[in-house]
Amino acid sequence: MTEDQIHKEDWEHLDAWMRKIQHLSLDKSAYPLAAKSVLAGDERGMPVGVSVAAVARSLLDAAVDDLASAYALVSEADRLSPVGLPTLVRGTIELAGLGMWVLTGQGRHGRQERALRVAHDSHFNASKFFEQVALDPVAPAHVQQESRDAAADNKSRCQTLAEDAVRLGLKKTRVTAKLDRTAALKEVDQARETAFFSNWQLCSGFAHGLAWAPQFFHRKLYSYEMEGGGTLTGRTFDTGRAFTVLHWGRRAIDELNGTFAAGRMPAPGTSSAASLVSGPKNKIPMNS
Repeated sequence: MTEDQIHKEDWEHLDAWMRKIQHLSLDKSAYPLAAKSVLAGDERGMPVGVSVAAVARSLLDAAVDDLASAYALVSEADRLSPVGLPTLVRGTIELAGLGMWVLTGQGRHGRQERALRVAHDSHFNASKFFEQVALDPVAPAHVQQESRDAAADNKSRCQTLAEDAVRLGLKKTRVTAKLDRTAALKEVDQARETAFFSNWQLCSGFAHGLAWAPQFFHRKLYSYEMEGGGTLTGRTFDTGRAFTVLHWGRRAIDELNGTFAAGRMPAPGTSSAASLVSGPKNKIPMNS
């Protein structure tokens, strides 16, 4: 969208939606599971805090927090940050997309497997981080010891999750495999005809300081011949481009929220083989 195409009403609608979704994230009792819903059935046998619904809710709340921070740059700080805003929205898209990936697993076992994989990946990365801190020669002795303990604890949690997979009849190697977030976003796009990956990739260009992203997306302000040689090119957002990036984040959250809502609805008689997303024709409406 260009700056001329964005109206005051568009920002007002975004503001109202943002306030509503933030309120839900702050409410621990939001997003309850109906007794005979698909996601209630997915709870069976899953470890506490690592169920499909718990992982999806955690990713949804984190995605909302990133987008709320990006929106605050515009609405409260009055700053169209040309790098900070798309970097925050990148987090929103990745987190919401990962939540969608969990929910779009094939049947109950597919969803459980993916939820355990997200949890395993988190503990595995934590163990590697604490191992490095424990070896840091400038870290105080008590920090090194705490880090060794934390590394051991996270390794133990990884082992427990692998055992949980076997107990649930899941493939252990699919739970312990390295989580490829890029591939996960692409899988969601294929199943839903969405644009998680392309929007995430463009925002990643800003996050990593790659020149092609602002050259493609930002409005050119000036070219300046630097003393001694070289040309400095300045580019920035306008409100239209800022709204577009924020809208990408909203769409990502709406996709996850809509599918999450479908999984929480009563669905008596639904078998464990049922999938929440079987194809683009069955997409959940954005306002679900």
